[in-house]
Amino acid sequence: MPTDRRTAWWAACLATALLAGWGVWRIWSASAPASGGPPALPAPVLTATSPETADPARYQGPILDRSVPTKVFIPSIQLRAALDQVGLAPDGTIETPPYERARRAAWYRLGPAPGEAGPAVIVGHVDSKQSVAVFFYLTRVRPGDQIEVVRADKRSAIFTVGSVEEFPKRTFPTNRVYDGTGVPELRLVTCGGRYDAKHHMYLDNIVVFAHLTGVRASM
Repeated sequence: MPTDRRTAWWAACLATALLAGWGVWRIWSASAPASGGPPALPAPVLTATSPETADPARYQGPILDRSVPTKVFIPSIQLRAALDQVGLAPDGTIETPPYERARRAAWYRLGPAPGEAGPAVIVGHVDSKQSVAVFFYLTRVRPGDQIEVVRADKRSAIFTVGSVEEFPKRTFPTNRVYDGTGVPELRLVTCGGRYDAKHHMYLDNIVVFAHLTGVRASM
């Protein structure tokens, strides 16, 4: 995927795409008003380097075959959400999702699936004009927290958070988000930082970086 297309996507902070037939899951504790913006990211940014992310040669964990992810759970922030998919629109940009589905997250289906080698990317809105959205509390995630992604093959990929970081959209780290180390990794991306009322957009992106640490059977 060309860099300029990726950058345009993140600058717009697109998130969930429409995929009929999947149910809506609850987002727990999402009751704060949308106008207040997301919770502030702790300062300094919390990071933790693991052997899996620092040195792929030391990775001894599983690598899964491709399977569509269907749900994402983050117990530490009580998040349970269904997953849609996003791809490319006819003009070569990422599909623009409707805000009516802002309580769902979306997997970037042209990249690795969660559990495959490489970085799987899941995006989500932080809020909408009506309410908070799926990743409103993403800044409360901490290094060491677990993220579970349920897949269509009845397996759950369990990821451990390595860092939670904030980037100005003008300097979004495209290569770091998309170009993984060759081991199974996960990126969660949403908007954050200061809200620009004139241009109706947040000025930053929040990115959670995580790596695969387990696999289990899902319900």
